This record gives sequence, structure tokens and C-alpha cells, in this order.
Amino acid sequence: MIFEVVCQVHGMLNIQNDSIEIKKHPFKIKLYKTLNEYYISISKPISKGSDCLPKFDVNGTDKEIVLPNESSYREMLEVINHVESFGSLDRKFEYIDTSNITLKWTAENDHDHFSPLTRITRKISESQQLDPISNDWLRNTISHKNQLGDLYFPFSFYRDGKNLFYSMRYQSSFCTFYMMLEYFFNEKGWGIANDAYKRKKCLNSSLDKTLESIKKYPLHYQWLSSELLKKGKSYNIDGLLFLINRYRDNLSHANDKSKNRNVFNEHGYFSLSYIAMMICLFVSIKKRMLPFVHPSEISGFLDR
Repeated sequence: MIFEVVCQVHGMLNIQNDSIEIKKHPFKIKLYKTLNEYYISISKPISKGSDCLPKFDVNGTDKEIVLPNESSYREMLEVINHVESFGSLDRKFEYIDTSNITLKWTAENDHDHFSPLTRITRKISESQQLDPISNDWLRNTISHKNQLGDLYFPFSFYRDGKNLFYSMRYQSSFCTFYMMLEYFFNEKGWGIANDAYKRKKCLNSSLDKTLESIKKYPLHYQWLSSELLKKGKSYNIDGLLFLINRYRDNLSHANDKSKNRNVFNEHGYFSLSYIAMMICLFVSIKKRMLPFVHPSEISGFLDR
């Protein structure tokens, strides 16, 4: 049986004869054009029992198909990453989309039908419940422009961070969210002091709300609790701010791919980016309402 990984290639490409193919044991790598779109595929032969096969998971009367773990074809993705990096240098590749990939299992003979699937495409979910955009929303947004001043500038970091998050570029997303927080809470021109929450009530309450709200999301809550434990920090405001500062420092460098910026390890930063987005959301709520709060009530408002 042949196992194949297919990804779309974005860029201005000029593929000879619209299709090229090479072999490098045990892989066959192909670049091709179809319907004015470009793709790269990498395939290899597999046998029965391979980790690259989908499997049936039987629980009583319930059955479901479990896809192979990404680690089982990590080497194939690394070949694609290699082509992407050098293609961007040499041949106008923009990027290869490894978020929305197609996996294929092709039988070579009558005895090769040991996969419950022949192909499946993994796509980022586009189903979201959209809030209606009304005349009232637009009128209020424009009418309050003067009161809100330059908030559109730091809020642009939230916009970019969210776009990066939904593009699964979690490291860049986190760093962009951090810039929004840095804009509001830096005290020395850059960065955020580990004890800034003691002097910045908005930061304090936003971190506190995040610690409580993230408990509704077991995956992110477990990640945060584990990371704080590894760093010897408590599950509190001090620990959370320390953690995001430490990650911001690490992601400013590239000398250690296991802990510094590594664009081929985006999934390791999924929860970190989500938590930073949540902090920024709570900050944005406070900041956009603050101009309409009576001066005598500001302190209490920020504490809530």
C-alpha cells in the first residue's frame, strides 16, 4: 500500500511541464499543477500494521476511525518543510499549507486493502456563529470615535493576533497579542514587568478573569497548570504573568529550536496563544468602556 501526504503550495510557480517528480528512498516527491493550483505530494510504501494507517476504535457497539498520529509521518512533513524553506529562497514559494492536508492510502494490489479509508482531507473548521452587523453597531462605533481616541492602534494587534491564530500560526499570534499588552502595560518603554499587575489594575483583573475562565476549556487549563508546575510557579496572577513573559523572551530568539522560535512547531503553542488572546479580550473590554466611566468609579471598575 502507498501512503501519501498532499499539501497545497502557494506562490508564483513555474513548474516544468506542470509536473515534476523525484525519488529519494523511501519517498517519492511530486510537485504539480492542477486546475491552476499547485500541490506537493510525498508518498512511501507501507505494510499492514504501519503507524501511518487509520484504525478502527471499537467501544462496545460504537465504532470510530482514528487517524494516524502526525508523529507517524513527521519525517514526510519535514521533507515538505525543507522544500518550502528553500523554495521560498530560490523559486518564489510563498508557503506550503500544512494545516489543510490530504492523506491518501492507495492499494497496489488485491491484497493491499487493509486501510478503512482511501483518503481524507483535514481542514480548519470554518463554521462559526457570526454576530449580526447592524446599523446600531456601525452608528455607535463611529459616534464614539472621539471618546475612544487611539485605541484602534493597540486593538489592531488583537486583530492581527486573532487572524494569525486562526491561520494556526500560534507563535506569531502569541507575540502579536503580547504587543497589545505591552502597549498598555509597559513601564520602561518595552516589555512588561513581572510585578506590573500590582500597579496596573486592568492587567490584574484581566489576568484574574483569564485564570478563572480558562478552566472551562480542559485542554488549555491542563496545559497552563502543567507549564506553571514545570516553572515552579503557582496557579495565580503572578505565575501567569511570569509565564507569558518567559515565553515572550524565548520566542524573541532562534538559537534553540526546542524552546525558541520554530515555525515547524506551531502546535506546541496552541494553548499559549489562546490564553494570550483571552487576556487581550478582557483588557480590550475594560479599555473600550473606560472612557465612559465616571472618574469617581474608575478604580472600582478596573478592580471588577
